[in-house]
Amino acid sequence: MKHRIFRASSVVLGAASLVLAPARANFTEINLTPQANADIQTYTGGSNYQLGGTTLNVAGVPFALGQYDTSSNPTGAGTTGVVQSGGGDTLFTFLMAPNTSATEVYTLMNTAWGSSGTDEANIIVTGSHGETATLDLVEGQNIRDHYNDGFVNTLTDSSVISTYFSAGSVAPTGSDRLDRQQLVLPSTFSGDTISSITFHALSASSPAGAPFLAGLTLANSNTVRDDPSPVVPVLAASALLLAARFFEARRTVCESRDS
Repeated sequence: MKHRIFRASSVVLGAASLVLAPARANFTEINLTPQANADIQTYTGGSNYQLGGTTLNVAGVPFALGQYDTSSNPTGAGTTGVVQSGGGDTLFTFLMAPNTSATEVYTLMNTAWGSSGTDEANIIVTGSHGETATLDLVEGQNIRDHYNDGFVNTLTDSSVISTYFSAGSVAPTGSDRLDRQQLVLPSTFSGDTISSITFHALSASSPAGAPFLAGLTLANSNTVRDDPSPVVPVLAASALLLAARFFEARRTVCESRDS
């Protein structure tokens, strides 16, 4: 007697298609508007920059561009606000919301003017248990003049990613730019949260340079997946594979009996 047995091949294919989605970063964009003290729209070629109050994406990392609010322009309309160094050694601290965690910190930083080799600034990340990580910004290495003219226009750090602007939008090339730096946090931050991030400006003059912060974003690449329940597909795949083996075994037994 012949038996019609469901073949296992389609089951195996179905199981094989259920795989874990790749991990993706969870971003926290910091609003710079409350501490913005300058408008780069007024800098040399500054009208080329994208306006504040919008999001700028640099190689997959989003940044919330700030606005510069003044008594004459309380909404900051038509501005791109930055935190600009001034008066020499200056600290600007951003307190993080409770339970903020990160594996990387990204900045958008450039200078007005700038002499090669000048220690322009530090970005200091502090964890809730007191641990710290520091990104040093040196003119010509990972930070440079925002405008392509007679000051430093090149970088030696290949990890820095540049965005160019023209007529208020991102462009393939342009005289105005914002450069993205990355700080990968060490293992001492694992399982901890971030308390604060400090922009420590070390220089504020011509020709040495005056650094400014135009964007600040935290990324946590440990916790988020495209599939919110990655265990379910794994269990389903395991069950289907077991079913495939069961049906294959039945097919072998039935063919043996019919022979």
